Amino acid sequence: MKLADDVYFIQGKNEGKFPHCNTLIVGNAAIDPNCGIEILNGFIERTEVAILSHNHPDHSALAWYFNSLNKEVFAPHPFTKVKELAERFALGIEEKWIEFATEYVGLRDFEAKLYNHFSEFEWSGHEIELIKTSGHTDDMHLFLIDGKILYSADIDLTEFGPWYGNPESDPYKFKESIESLFSYDFDVIVPSHSEPVHGRDEIETRLNSYIEHFDRRERLLKELYKRGLSIDEIVELSPIYRKKKSSLKEIMDYFEKNMIEKHLMRSGMRH
Repeated sequence: MKLADDVYFIQGKNEGKFPHCNTLIVGNAAIDPNCGIEILNGFIERTEVAILSHNHPDHSALAWYFNSLNKEVFAPHPFTKVKELAERFALGIEEKWIEFATEYVGLRDFEAKLYNHFSEFEWSGHEIELIKTSGHTDDMHLFLIDGKILYSADIDLTEFGPWYGNPESDPYKFKESIESLFSYDFDVIVPSHSEPVHGRDEIETRLNSYIEHFDRRERLLKELYKRGLSIDEIVELSPIYRKKKSSLKEIMDYFEKNMIEKHLMRSGMRH
């Protein structure tokens, strides 16, 4: 989908759903190019660099492919080895996360330069503003193109809602990051796991609906905890994920437990 001159939305495999994501092409750069290798091969010749909004495997899994073609990769965090990422994103169950990230998502070790090398990019005349966010990860960046098109990464506007299952995640900081977007005047938003949204009124409606997930989840979790359910019992009920693939249940339980505990600790119900 052409969004502007030399700016294209590429829908990822399986409609951009996890373990893939959508890709945004800006000039010769591919932002979050984990759209699926078959799709990537359809446009990779016109790209010179890959830019990662953050290093989650569903965004970075094909960074190695750019390395193999001697194309540069830029990332906001120096941890680009699978083992380093496991220690960052899945403290205590690193081996299980490595199995999940490599076998299910397709992550491999890759090399990347940090964003402070941005002066090396050629943007075909496009003005790019980086917007650092917190809450999803410590270092996720959004990309505002010419003040009008926002690549919103994992502010993904899906029906599932915001995700904050890593040790470093924080639902309250994430909510603040999303709310800050209302101060920008973009008229197209490009999420990493759903289709672009056009028009300011519709964008604000979708953002508000997305934000509502935080309070709705917190109310439900408080109610379950007040009933006397333990954290593990709440995880087993799965009020956030609702359904879990049996092959991924252990890793999904880990992520959901993190999300539940963050809500309950902030609300003073768990220390």
